Amino acid sequence: MENPVVSIIVPHFNTPDSLEHLVQSIPKREDIEVIIVDDNSTNVTIEDVRKRMEPYPMVSVYSNDSGKKGAGASRNIGLKKATGTWLLFADADDFFVENLYEKLKPYLDSEYDAVYFPPTSMDVVTRQPSSRHVMYSELVHAYHDKPTERNLTEMKYLFCTPWSKLIRRSIFTKNKIAFDPVMVSNDIMAMTKSAYCCEKVAAATDIIYCVTRGGKTLTSKKNDANFDMRIRVLIRRYTFLRDHLSKRQFRYAHIDRLALGKLVDVVIEGWGIRKFFWILHMYHKAGVRYFDLGLMNPVTVWHKAKIELAWWADIKKHRTPDEGK
Repeated sequence: MENPVVSIIVPHFNTPDSLEHLVQSIPKREDIEVIIVDDNSTNVTIEDVRKRMEPYPMVSVYSNDSGKKGAGASRNIGLKKATGTWLLFADADDFFVENLYEKLKPYLDSEYDAVYFPPTSMDVVTRQPSSRHVMYSELVHAYHDKPTERNLTEMKYLFCTPWSKLIRRSIFTKNKIAFDPVMVSNDIMAMTKSAYCCEKVAAATDIIYCVTRGGKTLTSKKNDANFDMRIRVLIRRYTFLRDHLSKRQFRYAHIDRLALGKLVDVVIEGWGIRKFFWILHMYHKAGVRYFDLGLMNPVTVWHKAKIELAWWADIKKHRTPDEGK
């Protein structure tokens, strides 16, 4: 493909039907390239994935031959293969909504470094709306409606997923940003660093992306090693923002609120007192604070609690009994 404008990077593992649904939601255009990186699926071969993608001329399929397993390592391969001016990231079990190109087009010739779009979400089991998108949608709409430094900072650093954003590829190449080659939270530092490097940022009102809930993803599974990795990544994220943002911006980023949230997760998930004090020890050693003055406002607390409880309800609804123990 010559001179694509948009490169869509998709890590894939064991969900070929969902992957094809995602690809079907992408316009067949010469200025859009789709880069699928299969993470050594166990229920389908790379040849089978390529065969399924033959009807879609904008798609290229690669195998994760990095020696590191996970979506992060797969996305890094996609970054090396990408040639578009802009990047979109997608997960293989999600999909884009109608009129994707028409919604992207106003920004493709812009000088923005990144454009944030409010996502939507769906429970793939019940086919009903999910709560997974709510916080991200609110962040984008808040900055669009009132473009203050506070709303910008909150959007950039709390909307820390790769999807539903149009990001200039040069942000990654010039700043040598890569995803962590680990199994969980592999996108957090890459998206935190890219957000920091993006100076010209826009918030759109059009929805382009639907994130799904209902599959047995790593996010939905209770796993001790994965939880510990998330804590370590959160500490790295905290120290990066503390070292790079102004005191005011750091306060607006609410990273201390996220640190407190992990302690709440310990209680909700029933990890036990030993895990609770291990996290406190890790926080103390890294100088992580876990109290946000904004939580003195009962309206803020109630609103955030509703979002968090709905999020956890979504997760637990799709766990098997063994995963909930």
